Amino acid sequence: MTEKKLEKIAVQSDREDVKHSDSRRRFLKGASIAAPVIMTVASRPVLANHCTVSGTLSGNLSNPDDDHYCAGLTPGYWRNHVDWPYPYNAGRCHDRTGRGGHCDRYVDGTPFHSAYSNSQPQAGPFEGDLYDNHSMMEVIVLNGRDDHYQLGAHAVAALLNAAHFGADIFGYTPQQIIDMWALRYSVDPEGLKADFQLLNERE
Repeated sequence: MTEKKLEKIAVQSDREDVKHSDSRRRFLKGASIAAPVIMTVASRPVLANHCTVSGTLSGNLSNPDDDHYCAGLTPGYWRNHVDWPYPYNAGRCHDRTGRGGHCDRYVDGTPFHSAYSNSQPQAGPFEGDLYDNHSMMEVIVLNGRDDHYQLGAHAVAALLNAAHFGADIFGYTPQQIIDMWALRYSVDPEGLKADFQLLNERE
């Protein structure tokens, strides 16, 4: 992360009078989900801030003088920086046989799916069973064949970013990222990955 980026984040974190847009746009693109569910999630106050998917896509056109700063970090960043925000744990490297000497098997990390737990015991945050009993870090290092669209990798990064930056700078809380996954991973995986990627790659 650049020094300029860190300075912007520090300034934004100190502000208590962040302006919020009154516009509430749908962040569930292309999903066949009941309208009451959409409204329940989209009506939360944090979704009105400029760092949401809709706020980022709009380019802050409704208030161009607002200096609100939005940030994210990629799956590659979290793969190489294992000091993850609480309560998530990257785990310990068990097998360093990946390309370039990268670790591709971890133990004791936070599981990806809520159906599994580690030795702590700690259950994973995301529903479903797409990645079996892989940890969040193991999902980040999966290749495209095993992680279609890189959906899992970007979901992990989005969750860590939400915990690291907070909703004011990232746009969502960790629970909202988990809710977005639950609503869309089975009906709009490609669109969900695109939204997570958009959030994760902002500088």
